[in-house]
Amino acid sequence: MAKLIFVKDSSGQEGTLVHIVENQSVYDSNKNFDESLYDVFDISSEDFTDIKNNSKFVVSHDGTNITYGIPDEVGFTDQASLDSYIASLVERFDFYLRDNSDKPLAADVNTTKTYIQNLDTSAITPMSTSLEKYASDQGQTFVHPLELL
Repeated sequence: MAKLIFVKDSSGQEGTLVHIVENQSVYDSNKNFDESLYDVFDISSEDFTDIKNNSKFVVSHDGTNITYGIPDEVGFTDQASLDSYIASLVERFDFYLRDNSDKPLAADVNTTKTYIQNLDTSAITPMSTSLEKYASDQGQTFVHPLELL
């Protein structure tokens, strides 16, 4: 089962999702936090993939159930916005790798970082899908920022 990790005691509060995790094995081998400080929920692999690909997002939880939303817009209308998004991802990946280069997830983070840095964004914009979904459709490994444990 995939997992959602929320700020502790955040039932009914929006914007408290901290991480998404593909499965228990990834969780166990990459987790670097005290579990007692978070609320952890199991979700289906389909929900995980939809969140990872930005097809839906987590709004909140009520202690038992997860509330999801559907983005109004997905994709990039121009190269500058895609380039800006890629730059922000690279910055987050670099920050993660500084302290986590020894974790198993680090290899996939490096693969994702290299892939997005080498994209010819002029050739793929406008893009009517998320960058995460685009990469997945191309058969590329892609780590969503919420996966950075």
